[in-house]
Amino acid sequence: MELGAKIKELRQSRGMTQEQVAQKLNVSNQTVSKWETGAACPDLSLIVPIARFFGVTTDELFDFSATADKLRLEELQKQYDETFKTGNIQDRLEISKQAVKEFPSDMKWLDNYGWGVWCDAIERLKGEEFEKARETAAEVFKSVIEQTDVDEIKCGSIIGICQCLWSAGKKAEALEYVKKFPEIKPIMNQRQTVYLNCLEGDEQKREKQRYLLELLTQLSVFLVYQYRYDEDFKATTETAISLYSLFFPGKGFIGDYSFCVLSDLYCRRAKWQTDEDDMKGAEESLKKAFEYAKKADSLKGEYSYDAPLFYLLKEDTSKWYVTGTKTKSEEIKNMLELPYFAKVKALDTYKELFENK
Repeated sequence: MELGAKIKELRQSRGMTQEQVAQKLNVSNQTVSKWETGAACPDLSLIVPIARFFGVTTDELFDFSATADKLRLEELQKQYDETFKTGNIQDRLEISKQAVKEFPSDMKWLDNYGWGVWCDAIERLKGEEFEKARETAAEVFKSVIEQTDVDEIKCGSIIGICQCLWSAGKKAEALEYVKKFPEIKPIMNQRQTVYLNCLEGDEQKREKQRYLLELLTQLSVFLVYQYRYDEDFKATTETAISLYSLFFPGKGFIGDYSFCVLSDLYCRRAKWQTDEDDMKGAEESLKKAFEYAKKADSLKGEYSYDAPLFYLLKEDTSKWYVTGTKTKSEEIKNMLELPYFAKVKALDTYKELFENK
């Protein structure tokens, strides 16, 4: 019998209401209701009090080993999800490491651990430490790929190991893993079309706007990051900047991830402008890059878009997932440290923005 059903049985056998149980255990009525319907499980800290309250042992209350595992996994997942709000990658790594230690056969957590190792390496390690962590992450991803039969988990680990291999200059080896991607039918666009057609009024307009914004973000990210060191990087940079001008004319508020993309775009524009000895243009581009980075860093709380195509959309920054603790301004400065941006770093604007702080 499930824990929730057992609690309900014990409560009813004693002629008690959910409200009485909630009051004795110092929780809300809704919480007890969720326990009994299986929508939620009690916190681990409440297991013994619940057993004592009903005058039973924990073994009588439920199959302790199975339920305790479930509760522990929920607790770990809650802690793990919280790190995407704080951006603390090292906490994320430690939580996933602990989860793998406690549940070594759980491929989802093993995949999480691989990503924790890899993201932590990217975030803060260099030299031999970075290479060692990259090798560890690749081995973890490889293990998941070989053991899991869940397509979503396998896809995540294939992406992870490919990133590790690309970083090590092993593109041919990465290509072999690309061939192992599960065959997943492209139904998402069809699903989205059917879904939108089922809606009406402002709800339909809002969802269309959100989907359009997702498509724009995907396209701009592809232009920015797939051509970053390509011979076509000038054309793709200008195309991406033009896209934002079209979708967000005038002073239309852009917000969220778009600010991050635009800061990268203007850094790249400054790069090709210095290559063409357009130093004045490069100075202006670098200023814009930093301006957008500061806007990305300053976004707090709720805000609305005011661009014509996205006027119904609202965002809440408290619900965003954060991948690291660095600000966008810090990321821009770190990016400009690369030899690729040597001429940009030599600009007077760079010294004004970063060296005099």
